Formats: sequence, C-alpha cells, structure tokens
Amino acid sequence: MKKILVLLTGGTIGSKVENGVIDVGENSVYLLTSLYEEKFGKEDFEVQVPLQILSENMTMDSLLVLLKAVRDVRTGEYAGVIIAHGSDTLSFTSAFMGLLFDQYKIPIVLVASNLPLSKPEGNGLANFAAAVSFIRGGAPEGAYTIYRDHENCMKVYHALTICEADPVLDDYHDFSGEAFGYMEDGRFFSFRKEESEKAPGESAVSDRTEVRRYRVPDSLANPVLVIRPYPGMDYSFFTLEGEKKPAAVLHYLYHSATACVVGEHTGFPEFARRCREKNIPLYTASYKQTEGDLYASADQLLKEGAIPLLNQSVEAAYAGLMLRFNGGEI
Repeated sequence: MKKILVLLTGGTIGSKVENGVIDVGENSVYLLTSLYEEKFGKEDFEVQVPLQILSENMTMDSLLVLLKAVRDVRTGEYAGVIIAHGSDTLSFTSAFMGLLFDQYKIPIVLVASNLPLSKPEGNGLANFAAAVSFIRGGAPEGAYTIYRDHENCMKVYHALTICEADPVLDDYHDFSGEAFGYMEDGRFFSFRKEESEKAPGESAVSDRTEVRRYRVPDSLANPVLVIRPYPGMDYSFFTLEGEKKPAAVLHYLYHSATACVVGEHTGFPEFARRCREKNIPLYTASYKQTEGDLYASADQLLKEGAIPLLNQSVEAAYAGLMLRFNGGEI
C-alpha cells in the first residue's frame, strides 16, 4: 500500500493555544497525524512541512513554495497528497491547486479546521480522517477540498469551485451551487448524478468554469489588483500610479454582473479609461452570459472594453489571472 504524503502549512489545524493566543508552533507540527493514529489506527504517512504560517499571512512567495512542493512530488510513490491549511485563505489556495493540478496523477485533498486540534469540538481531525478515507477509497485524480459544515455534513468540493467561508457559521459554499459530494462512514457519495457516473481517474472539473491549462511559474511577482464593488465606492482611491502598478485588474461585480456607471469618481467608465491609458488589462467577473439581454450597466461595462470572465468565483478568477500574467499559462 502506497504512502499518503501530508504537507503541513500551519493554520488553525497546525496551531496551539497559549495564553489565549492561537498561533503556529513547533510542538504542534506532528499533532495532526499522531491524533489520527491514536483514534483510527496506524497509517502510512510521510509528513513534510513546506510552510508554517497562519493562512491569513499567505503571500505569493509563500504560496509559490507550496505550489512547487506539490509540483515536485514523485506521484508514483504516493496514493495521494493531503494539504493541511488554514481556513482563512483555504479557498484561494484551493483555486490555484484546482487550476494547476486538475490532471495530477493522484488526488490532492486540502483540509482545514475551525478550531485548534486541542479543542475536541473542532472539525480538523474529522476533516483529515475524511481526506484519508477519500484517498484510500479510490478518489479520482485532481484537487479537492474537504470540510465538515455546521450541520455535520462532511462536504467534498472541487478545489476550483469552493468559495470562502462565511464569518458566522464558518461554512464554505460551492460556486456551482452544490458541492461535489460528501463523505459518510468513510465512503464518498456524489451530490451530482453526472459526476458519479465518471470513470475512476477521470477528471471532474465543473463544466461551468472556464478551463485553461497552467503550470507552476517560476515567480508570482506580477500582481493582480482585485476590486469588489460596494455602494459609494470611489475609484479615485485606486490611483494606478507609481513604479509598481498592477499587471492586471480584476474587478469583481455584483451578482447581476453589474457595477456603478454614474458619477465622475464613483462610475466604472472613468476607471476603465484610466486602465486603458496605462495599458492595464481590466477583467470583470463573473458573467453568466455576455450575449442576449443584459442590464444597461452590464452592457456599458463591456462597451468600456472590460474583458469578461464567465462563471468564475473571485478565487478562481484571481488565481487564473495571477498564473496568466506570471508565465503560468500553457
């Protein structure tokens, strides 16, 4: 039986509590695998620690360390890879994994925890155990994220379509509207009939997301600016000046694919003009369609030259642009 490679990156699932402060620490590095074996029995793990940070401190430099660690895995030696990650930026790292490793030769599963492992009411150990069962049960190739929600449903998401957790229940949701499936009693069950009919090992990326092929770039030094609208947002705050201007702008939109188009500083057109003058590509997302009936404001965004991205979460759109503008697109 092949080993399971466990990549520890820190986060709540790799933290301890000391004097009321939750933080990563050397003493908590191997706690996850030792707790698993205490409760579920011996398992053939190989543990590596490419990062040890709280996930809110994830930068492009640290993310690149993790991406290269996954890229360089000798896949023939392992049954799968489990990445223990912090919950705050889990969905962003998942999106990069989903774009880069959808056709990885073995399953990659990201897991997190809502509480430190020292607190038995947390879900970290259960999430990790579900990832082990998912891999040992013959999970298809590609990247997935497993996380138990507040209703005790152990959901399995495609890494490319999971969206960030809400701040009340700490639950994630899927951009497609429904998770890939769930784990129960160590077995995987699909929420999607068409997905359950896929042959073992067949890739299973959501067909609602634009798919390109990517590789891990040498650097992620060319930044993408992400803007999200809210009533009264003043575009003049985004000067786009200085030596380090963004390689591209991702302007995420309201759910109807709209943004404000009125006002000198509150309207999208003036900002789009400044992007054109500075030769900064301006992307907008997410559209359900760009043809047929559109709101007048949505139509104006397109007429201003914004490049539309269809059916993508902000995480997937950001990851795709970061890879594209850093030489990661194949």
